[in-house]
Amino acid sequence: MRVHAPTALAAVIALTFVGRAAPAQEQQKAAPPCGGEEIARGTVSHVVDGRTVVLDDGREVRLFGIEVPPPASAQQTEAPPGGAAAKAALDALLGGDAVVLRRAQETADRYGRTITYAYAVRDGDEIFAQGELLAAGYARVADRAGTRACAAELLAREAAARTARLGLWANSYYDVLNAETPADVLARRGRFAPVEGKVVSVRKAGRRST
Repeated sequence: MRVHAPTALAAVIALTFVGRAAPAQEQQKAAPPCGGEEIARGTVSHVVDGRTVVLDDGREVRLFGIEVPPPASAQQTEAPPGGAAAKAALDALLGGDAVVLRRAQETADRYGRTITYAYAVRDGDEIFAQGELLAAGYARVADRAGTRACAAELLAREAAARTARLGLWANSYYDVLNAETPADVLARRGRFAPVEGKVVSVRKAGRRST
């Protein structure tokens, strides 16, 4: 039997009325913060890393909209901190559980993995996997995070974790750098580094704006 830690989900209180049915809007569950229609359901067989799982039918699923540190490999002499913690957090959240997969802006990658928003199903509720990882500081928001409303939701959860210095944000490796001190930024060349600064120009290259 898997024991799950409490999540940040708000409790849903059902109101009953004597002599009349509850209004329709009160009978409906709130729409998920991210993701379109349900595309599949399954059970998580095992967790590969902090944003990749394999379902019991063999499908490999990659969580859309977030980035996590890669796990250490035999070829690496120094891995970014936090990869093992992210994998353990995702395993605690989804490992062995039923999940609902909801449509993302991408559907598959070049390795054939399904790209999606994932929700753990518990007691009839859907727990947003990406949101939980961000709120606990195990992940950061990717450069592509879906719709404007979804991106705002994800960024708000990341910001709260950063303010509280949870997970990744407790480690100086992930300190936010100031764009006005380019020497500090260049010292992080070749690895993940969050940088804050003022946008002075924008250009478009293919499908990306930089």
